[in-house]
Amino acid sequence: MPHVVLSGELRFRDVFDRMKPVFKRDEPAVLRTFKKYIDDEEKSILTEALVIENDKKLGFLVLLSSREDGFVVRIYPGSNVEKTDGVKRLLAEIAKQLLESFPDLKVGKTNLQEFL
Repeated sequence: MPHVVLSGELRFRDVFDRMKPVFKRDEPAVLRTFKKYIDDEEKSILTEALVIENDKKLGFLVLLSSREDGFVVRIYPGSNVEKTDGVKRLLAEIAKQLLESFPDLKVGKTNLQEFL
């Protein structure tokens, strides 16, 4: 499963507040996120995502879940989506945006290094 772990100390509510929608149009794909939601305990964030790639629309949810050492960005486990390069790039774009917003964060374990 594609994922990026971002390590560092921060309030998860701050992550939610600073997340901005992603919109990238790079041939041959369009990457986009829409609304975002945070759970009552402020430990998980869901954002609606869409990747249009090779005339295929892939809609899914991205999950950011809090961990002791930071948080992880990944496809929501209930989403049945093909793990295309566009889907992987969208996850990496979310991670890059958060790395820019929180300079103290570091990339931990990931299988998306080529997209970061």
